[in-house]
Amino acid sequence: MKTETNTETKTQLNTQLNTRNLIYTFVSYAAHYDTSWGRGVALDGIDRTAELAHKHGIPVTWIVNGKSVPVLRERIAAWHDEFGDDVILQTPFFIEDTGADKEAFKRRLEEDWRIVREAFPWVRTKVAARGKIYNEVIEALEELEFSGMWGYCWEQVWWDGITHNGIPWGSWYVDPSRYKAPHPGKGRVVACEWTARDLNATFHSGCPVIYSTDPNDVLRAGLCDVGDVEYWKRLFDVYLENTAHNDRVFFLQQQEAHEMEFTDRFAVFPADHVEACAGMLDLFFAYVASSSVTLTTVPRAMEMYRRENAETAPSYMLARDAGGRPQTNEYTVTLGGTASGPWPKTFLYYDKECQLAFVDGECVPRRLRSYVGRTGVHDTFDAQPPQVFVRGYDKTGDRIVMTFDIGHAPPMPFGLAYWDDLSGYEIESCSEVAAAKVILGELVFLRLELKGKPTAIELRLKKKINDDR
Repeated sequence: MKTETNTETKTQLNTQLNTRNLIYTFVSYAAHYDTSWGRGVALDGIDRTAELAHKHGIPVTWIVNGKSVPVLRERIAAWHDEFGDDVILQTPFFIEDTGADKEAFKRRLEEDWRIVREAFPWVRTKVAARGKIYNEVIEALEELEFSGMWGYCWEQVWWDGITHNGIPWGSWYVDPSRYKAPHPGKGRVVACEWTARDLNATFHSGCPVIYSTDPNDVLRAGLCDVGDVEYWKRLFDVYLENTAHNDRVFFLQQQEAHEMEFTDRFAVFPADHVEACAGMLDLFFAYVASSSVTLTTVPRAMEMYRRENAETAPSYMLARDAGGRPQTNEYTVTLGGTASGPWPKTFLYYDKECQLAFVDGECVPRRLRSYVGRTGVHDTFDAQPPQVFVRGYDKTGDRIVMTFDIGHAPPMPFGLAYWDDLSGYEIESCSEVAAAKVILGELVFLRLELKGKPTAIELRLKKKINDDR
């Protein structure tokens, strides 16, 4: 059943949150290709994408390469002056194009960046783009003073030759010795995801490609259509809601320009798909632009991240079911079918040491990924949570008290959650934790370190005095 977006509710939400803390960026592939599915530069698709985004005041981050820059130089320069558009650089494939030779990879990258700088002298922040990422790629980017790497795909397995399950979502400092893990300190390259995912549906289904913000993928899955982007709107509102307890929430969306035209050069998808995706983007751009969020480009977002964060910033996301129910068709059964909700709300968290996921009502993380002391690039970093018991639980009119008893476990990062209607409550005290936070009045999250021995954590909550809510 289609759920209409409630404009009044959205207005009320925006008055309660710091919506400017949601950073929206739109990226479009504008590279030169010579492949079986297309040749040249997708000028029609690029022009159409630019027109749609600029109509709503949204700057575009164009992914260019050395061969597309001369073709697009005048267009992008004009769009930069008028709309603030920017560019990032498609890298060569590390294995396919440079034979897994880091020095050859660096030479190719330097050659193409020289072309970019000569064409666009206003470019300052160097950001690379490619989905196939390796340790040597991150090392090369550091050595060439790049600030960001676009193309990470949370939970993705197999699709487009990309397997990134184990990484965090969003943006984080990359460890060059483990390209799928956050840097233990302040790294030099910031990860940037390919396109934002539905965190709730992806966690529960394992299908990040279906439940995403990629126009063609959600169109083929039946989640959105030319006149209906309600799923995207609800998903966007989930991200927006989480600005209440995050300094920044990043929402990146990507659409390939060569998938926005049906011409002799490129006909990746049928003409009706191109029209549908254009209509979907038009509707969604209008919704984003009306939401009082920060509209910027990937290079500027990377500058912001590096300026504000000495290390990977913790991310606290209460992910709700956005209502996406895919159709059963050739696309959605490709990897053995696509699970469909409804699913319970789920709290997801990451920092430089771990990634955690708690399903509604559960105190112990259903997913625990520890990035501490793990070195394998093929590792998903999953760890087994210890047994946890709760004792001394007492809930009165103005206080909630409990003690978590954690059994034997090796030293590692860990977390606990307590779910309840916590409107008007605050944390009075909590022992032995590194951080504690009430999330949207629906749960308390505790971040702690296990020391290799049994641990007792006492949590005390109390009603706020003169609470105005």
